[in-house]
Amino acid sequence: MFNHCLLRTYVPLEDLNNSLTLQLLLVPANFLPFGNGDVVNPISDDGSSEAIYLQQPFKYFGRTYNQIYVNNNGHLTFTQPLSAYVPYLNAGIDIIAPLWTDLFNVNGGTISYREDTSSAVLAQVTQAVNQYFPNVPFTATSAFVATWDSVPYYSDEGRCFYLE
Repeated sequence: MFNHCLLRTYVPLEDLNNSLTLQLLLVPANFLPFGNGDVVNPISDDGSSEAIYLQQPFKYFGRTYNQIYVNNNGHLTFTQPLSAYVPYLNAGIDIIAPLWTDLFNVNGGTISYREDTSSAVLAQVTQAVNQYFPNVPFTATSAFVATWDSVPYYSDEGRCFYLE
């Protein structure tokens, strides 16, 4: 059990040598601020955002996407919303799933997102990626930040995690 936001995933919206860099890290809960200026997902069991059109295309496993969905059950998809809360393989859907579980924002918490191109955020993301991939030249030009803040499991109290 944890009460602090510990799991974060950086999703730089550019291609590193034609391969996605997706790095799970344990970082402080205040690594990138959230809430101010973020779009908030609707309160809905197994819900999702509408299609979010990205300012910069996102290359993921050889495919290029111009939109993304923030799904209430702890994952991002590119072609359609996904209400599933039980992970399954071979679904034919590209997904980024830092925490794929049955979350229930009807009982509280906030799910929010933004695409950020501010120089302060890009500097933080660039530094973090370069720390873990020192031999790959990288400079962030855009970052997508999704936050599941204090959203409880279907039958539990609130937890928090981020996708950046």
